[in-house]
Amino acid sequence: MYIIPAKYSDSEIEGMTKTVSLLLEKHGAEIKKTMNLGKLKFAYSIKKQTHGTYILNFIEVDGSALSKIDAELRLADEVLRHITIRRESGIPEHEIVLTPYVAPITPEGKRVVKKTRQTKESPTVLTAPAENVSAEEIKKKLDEILDDDTLTEEAK
Repeated sequence: MYIIPAKYSDSEIEGMTKTVSLLLEKHGAEIKKTMNLGKLKFAYSIKKQTHGTYILNFIEVDGSALSKIDAELRLADEVLRHITIRRESGIPEHEIVLTPYVAPITPEGKRVVKKTRQTKESPTVLTAPAENVSAEEIKKKLDEILDDDTLTEEAK
């Protein structure tokens, strides 16, 4: 099974499914059945994506080729996540239906709501109007500030 980002249209998903099928066949896999399980919302974002299309392939392949297939699927841009599971028996005849993630219920009977991060507001920076001030004027103003007795009295 692998997940394609939901940003792609149905025709693009068909093309990506063919690309992945070619990748599998390149490593000696025999594709028995391919099923598009539809678009679902993720429980958490994956590579900044919140939805994806799940594609399920039933294949027969030599065990030594699985590591090569796994490595290529990890590098494929069109695949967000993938998983390979070994099945003892053949292809199931029943329909496979995925359901979207639903947050668990708390003991109070409410759904767990994902808390959003509160971002700190950036501090307001006050800037003086741009004036042409010479270095001499800046030094003079600094000397006045440093020589001022009121600042030293307040610090006491």
